[in-house]
Amino acid sequence: MVLVAALSVLAVYLRTRGNSISGVLILALLLAGFAFRKQLLWRVRNRLILSYVLFGVVPIVLISLLIVLTLQLGLGPLGADRVRRVLDARIHEVGAAAQDIDGMPPAMRSYLVERVLARFPRLGVVIESDGTTLVDPPNGPFREAPAWVEPRFQGLIEVDNSLYIAARTNSVFAFFPLTLEELNTLTGEAINVAGIAMGADDLNLQTDSRGRGVTITTRGVRRVVQPRLRPPRGFWDIVVAGGVPWNAPSETKRRNQVALVAFTRPSLLFQGTVSGGIAYAIRVIFVFVTSVLVIVELVSLVWSVGLTRTITRSVHELYAGTQRVSKGEFSVPIPVRGQHQLSELAGSFNGMTTQVVKLLGEARKKEKLESELAIAREVQNRLFPRTVPRLKSLELAGICIPGRYVSGDYYDFVRLDMRWTAIALGDVSGKGVSAALLMASIQSALHAQLKFHPGATGPVLSTAALMELLSQQLYENTPPEKYATFFCSVYDDETGRLIYTNAGHLKPILVRGGNASGLEGDGVVAGLLPNVTYEQQEIQLERSDLLAIFSDGIPEAEDQEGKEFGEDRLMALLVENANKPLDEIIRIVTQGVDNWAADPETRDDTTIVLARRV
Repeated sequence: MVLVAALSVLAVYLRTRGNSISGVLILALLLAGFAFRKQLLWRVRNRLILSYVLFGVVPIVLISLLIVLTLQLGLGPLGADRVRRVLDARIHEVGAAAQDIDGMPPAMRSYLVERVLARFPRLGVVIESDGTTLVDPPNGPFREAPAWVEPRFQGLIEVDNSLYIAARTNSVFAFFPLTLEELNTLTGEAINVAGIAMGADDLNLQTDSRGRGVTITTRGVRRVVQPRLRPPRGFWDIVVAGGVPWNAPSETKRRNQVALVAFTRPSLLFQGTVSGGIAYAIRVIFVFVTSVLVIVELVSLVWSVGLTRTITRSVHELYAGTQRVSKGEFSVPIPVRGQHQLSELAGSFNGMTTQVVKLLGEARKKEKLESELAIAREVQNRLFPRTVPRLKSLELAGICIPGRYVSGDYYDFVRLDMRWTAIALGDVSGKGVSAALLMASIQSALHAQLKFHPGATGPVLSTAALMELLSQQLYENTPPEKYATFFCSVYDDETGRLIYTNAGHLKPILVRGGNASGLEGDGVVAGLLPNVTYEQQEIQLERSDLLAIFSDGIPEAEDQEGKEFGEDRLMALLVENANKPLDEIIRIVTQGVDNWAADPETRDDTTIVLARRV
C-alpha cells in the first residue's frame, strides 16, 4: 500500500509537471503490479526485496521530491520577497520625491523638479498650485491628478492596463511607469520578473525544473511566461517561481489585485551570500557527507543481500519440510544453520514432527478406544428394552440419552406374565464406562430376580424385598463411593394398580385431571449402606392418568446463568401436553431440556419413562 501510494504521488507529480509519458508509464506499472500482486509477492524473497525498496529507495525518492518541493515552495516566496523589498524601496523613493516637491516654495519647485527628473528620468509629476497645473513631461499619460487617488497615497495604481508607482500629496502627484524592464533593472540578474497579471484573483502558477514557464490565467485570458535566467550550475539548480500579490487601485476598483510573476534559481538567490573559504569548506563537507552516505548504503546493500539469503533459505527449507510432512514423511529433519530465530524455528519444527509422530500413535490408540466405546454403546443399547410391552390398560414409552458414549442411567419394562409387568428406572452415581458397567450389573441382577421367582397369583416378589436384595448386592460388590438411585414398580394390567418402591430416586410425577403431583414414598439410595429395608407403596391409576419417571439429568440441566430446568417446568410441560402421544411428549421434554442447557458437554444422562392409563 505504501508503494502504491508513493508511485501514485510520483505519477500525479509528473503529470502536473507536464511529463505525461512518465505519468502514463508509472500508472501502467501500478496497474500491472496490482493485477499480478499475488504472483509477484508469493515468494518471501520478493517480499523482502520490496521491503528493502520501500525502506531504502522510496525514502530517497521521497526525500528528493521533498527537497524539490521545498526549493520550489521555499525559494519561490524568498525570491518574491526580494521583489517586494526592491519595489517597496522604489515606491518610497517616489513618495519622498513627491513630498520634497510639495514642501518647496512655489518659486523653487521648477528647479527641484528638474533635479528630481534628472535623477529619475522616467518620473512624471503633476503640480497643482494657485489654480494652475504644471505637468511634466507635458506629453505624459496624466494631464491632472486622478481624483480617485487620495492624498498621502503611496503604492501601485492601474490605468488603462498599465501599472504605475504613484504618490500623492496635497498639491503634487508623482508617477513612475512600472514595466518588466524597470522591474528587472531593480531586481538585478538574481530575479527575473517575467510577467505582470492584472486582476489576478484567479492566478495559476505552474512550473517545472526545466523552466517551461508559468501559466497565468486572469480575466479570462490564458498566457504562458518563461524565465530568462542564466543556465543552471547543476541538476540541483532548478527554476523556482513565485507570485508577488499587490493591491493596485484603479479608477473602477479600490481593491484591484495584481501579481508580479518572478523566477530565480538557488545559485542566483544565494550568490554572494557564501564565498571564499566558507564556500570551499561547505563543498568539502558536502562531498564528505555524500561519500559516507554512499558507503553506508553499499554496506547496507551487502548486509541486506546476506540477510535475504539467510531468511529465504530458511523459509525454503521450512516450506520443503512442510511438503514432506503433508505427504506423511516425518523422518527427514530440517537442517539447523546458525544461531538466530529462524534456526530456532527450524529446531522447533523438527521437535514438532517428533511430537506429531507421538500424537499419531496416541490418535491411533484413541481411535481404537473410541471404536471399543462404540461397541460398548451398541451393547448397552441392547440392554434397554427393544420393544415396549403391549398392555390392555397401559401405554408405555421410554428413552435414555447418554451424556457421553455410554450411560449410567437404566430403564426397563419386564413382562412377568399376562397380568403383571415390571417398570424400573435407575441412576448410577458418576458417568462414563464405570457407571455403565455398574448399570449392566444392576440390569442383570434385576432380571435374575424377576425371571427366576415366578408367582401364582401376584407379583414375582414385592418391590421392597427386591430393592433390599439389589441394594445389598451393590453394597457388597462395589466401592463405597458407588451407589444408585432406583424406582422399581410392578403394574397390574387387570386392576390398574401400581405397586412401587423408591430407593432415593426423584419422585415420579403423576398428571391427573390437569394437575401434577409427585408420588409419595422415599428411601435410602441402593448400595450405600448394608442391610437396608425399604417400604412398598401402592397407587390406583385412573383412566387418562399420565405417570412420568425420570432421572436427574432433566431437572438439573443448567442454563448459562446456572439456573436449573427444575421439576416445576417439567410438570408444566407434562400438564400442557398430557393428551398427546407418549413419543411426542418425550420429544417435547427432551427438546426443551436441550434448548435450556448451556453446555451439552457437561450434561448428565437424560432418561424418562412415560406410562398412561387407557
